[in-house]
Amino acid sequence: MHATFPLGRPAGIRVGAHWSVFPVMALPAQVLAQVLLPAAVPGLSPVVSWATGVTGSVVFLTSLLVHELGHAIAAQHRGLDVDGITLWLLGGSTELPEEPPDPRTAFAVAVAGPVASLLAGAGFLGVSLPASGVTGVTLAWLGWANLVLAAVNLLPGTPLDGGRVLQAVVGTLTGDRRRARTAAARTGRVLGLVVAGIGLGQLLWSGGFAGWWLLGIGWFLASGAGAEPARERLGRVRLGEIMTPDPVTAPGWDTVEGFAEQAAAGRFRAYPVVASDGRPLGVVSRAALARVPGHARTATRVADICARPPACLVAPPQTPLAAVLDAIGGQDLVLVVSDGVLVGVVSSADVAELVA
Repeated sequence: MHATFPLGRPAGIRVGAHWSVFPVMALPAQVLAQVLLPAAVPGLSPVVSWATGVTGSVVFLTSLLVHELGHAIAAQHRGLDVDGITLWLLGGSTELPEEPPDPRTAFAVAVAGPVASLLAGAGFLGVSLPASGVTGVTLAWLGWANLVLAAVNLLPGTPLDGGRVLQAVVGTLTGDRRRARTAAARTGRVLGLVVAGIGLGQLLWSGGFAGWWLLGIGWFLASGAGAEPARERLGRVRLGEIMTPDPVTAPGWDTVEGFAEQAAAGRFRAYPVVASDGRPLGVVSRAALARVPGHARTATRVADICARPPACLVAPPQTPLAAVLDAIGGQDLVLVVSDGVLVGVVSSADVAELVA
């Protein structure tokens, strides 16, 4: 899941939101504006109800960020890298380039999110006690919403946090990571089917957005749990095992005019660019070559227009495929480099062939 809108770097962690996050704001806004507030504060104008509902929804979205920051900060505290946080339709995801090294670390990272939500829920409920009217109702709803968020995430099945906790516990008891992942994945599929069934029942009984919401969450749980074993298998593959060795390269000192003919005659969409001493410089695509205007093609060198790191991904051969799997889809090529020398390339086609 790639972020569409950057939201800053709290605690030094890149945070973004996918466009699908906007529907997640619709349900709490509707619940507050059309159900809770009119029942608790009779005579409230629709303008105030909706303004409060939207405000409460934004604060709840911030609560989702607090939940994910709990995971991210716990991971950093345990010495793990964090690529960023993305908020999306079904909550949020904390992007870790590699799995925790041991069950104890996995447990600490997994449980940190629900703990953050529990603390946020207790805080909202605490400040709602002396409040009244619209403010009291909104704060109380935010408190209970965060407590429910924590409880749901602790359900024992992947890809929920509770599934990670179950996986860590089973891994500690058995010493078998594969058995732990399988147990958590099976539980996650069962939970997904149960939630989807409840959502379908809600749709058939009364219709409305809540039924679709539960159906979507159930589908997410079931499909996400099923993807865990596949990701586990991909995690054991190293880039050096699937790379194309000794790839056709583009000389960085050549002109666009000179190399464009060779590129057009070739069968590749992109080429690694190397310097005169063999050092990899970046990646140039046929589309980038074509964008250079005719009058500049003889004066522009390939090195001048190639995508360089971090715009292109460079990794050593021993890098687990799972660590770069999400990034590969947006890259023309991944340059596999050992001791400063280009030894191969990996494309999305290579990954697709492996999965097939």
